[in-house]
Amino acid sequence: MAVNISAPLCPLVAMIRHRLLFVYALFAWAFACGAQPLSVATWNLEWLMDEATQARWAAACASAGWPKDALEGLPFCDVHNGMTFPPDACASQRDGWPDAARYPDDHPCRETADLLAPARYAQKLAALRAMFARLDATGVRLVALQEAFDANAIRTILPSGWSAATTREHASRAVTAQHIGVAWRTDVRVRDMRSVDSLADSGVPERPLRPGLAFTIDVGGKPVRVLIVHLKAGCRSRDLDTPLTEKDAVLAVDRQDGIASDCALLRYQLPALEAWIDNNAMHDFAILGDFNRTLLREPIADSDKWRTRLDGSAASDPLGRCTIEREGNRYIAKCSARTRAMFPELNDGHPPGAVLWRSRFVDIGRNGAIAKGSSGDCTIPGQRGDLTHDGIDHIVISASLKKRLTADSLTMRVINYTDNQGRPLRGAPHLAMPSDHCPHVVTWTPLRP
Repeated sequence: MAVNISAPLCPLVAMIRHRLLFVYALFAWAFACGAQPLSVATWNLEWLMDEATQARWAAACASAGWPKDALEGLPFCDVHNGMTFPPDACASQRDGWPDAARYPDDHPCRETADLLAPARYAQKLAALRAMFARLDATGVRLVALQEAFDANAIRTILPSGWSAATTREHASRAVTAQHIGVAWRTDVRVRDMRSVDSLADSGVPERPLRPGLAFTIDVGGKPVRVLIVHLKAGCRSRDLDTPLTEKDAVLAVDRQDGIASDCALLRYQLPALEAWIDNNAMHDFAILGDFNRTLLREPIADSDKWRTRLDGSAASDPLGRCTIEREGNRYIAKCSARTRAMFPELNDGHPPGAVLWRSRFVDIGRNGAIAKGSSGDCTIPGQRGDLTHDGIDHIVISASLKKRLTADSLTMRVINYTDNQGRPLRGAPHLAMPSDHCPHVVTWTPLRP
């Protein structure tokens, strides 16, 4: 019996002449394939739409007179306007700054190009497409994505041989223009996909947050449950239940209200995130995405020197439920437990298996600081500072998955943007901003027995 086996994914090409050898070869093929590293990434695409949706959005905003607020089911009318953020970083009263949605190209508070015109928006898509090609060339095979309108939008930037899906197509009930997505090479088996709408519940019916996206893949020949998240923004490093400090008394009242409200809504999401972890604690699992939280600056767990809870309970005690109440223009989270940080609550070991490991940069500084020029640096310099975000995109894995991987599988790196000459990208009034986040990459390498 002569059988010609070609295994393009694994270094096994042989001529088998005996049934027993054939069976042995199949086991060897499965072992070799199962031991292959899997490079994954997480990447926020900053309000990605396809060309048709972008045209529909522009027409709807123009018809409504360009309000700053969002129109139902569509992005905010001021997205991609290229202006300074936060607005108080630029002092000007020209052209109604900062109360309008769009501004002239020569406005003094402009950082990058306004992408309203289809030709300019096409430049953003081209930059994202080029970055995806770089990820593909470096061996990345699965990318967790945030801020995608739908799967069609993602497909506009994918290399050949890739597939995509988002929570929009997977039964999410969340009314949002920012969906969670995933893209994967066709040799990666993605299955059991579903939205996690509990993460979209903000406690305020008229303010839905983003759902999560859960699915299963194989790492080292064994299944791993994956959750992609994009949590509430605006509370990166403040204590969740007591975000305002004495120093904030000098801030305007509306700014204080904004900080308190953002932290309240993130705090409200925390039990839903912990519930997903607890429900999957008996499996290998991973969580990827934009946490909008500086997890690498948070303690690992309770200790003699640091307590997570403000009410005397332990982080391993149940978080309980929250409700959201409104006091004036401020949302307040009323919770059965009062807590300061996110990671110790998730990494509490209850139930057994709810133990997490954070991917880290090899050259990360003390207290989770990310230095310019380091492997974690995502920088696009603008006129008034960095136009991108650092320290809030994370890849977290369960302790059970970590036990099956090599130590360097927790090493994360950023892939930063470059211009057409391969130089680091810099902000300019004519620049089509690709995204305010960089891809964060890890390679999960299974241990060999």
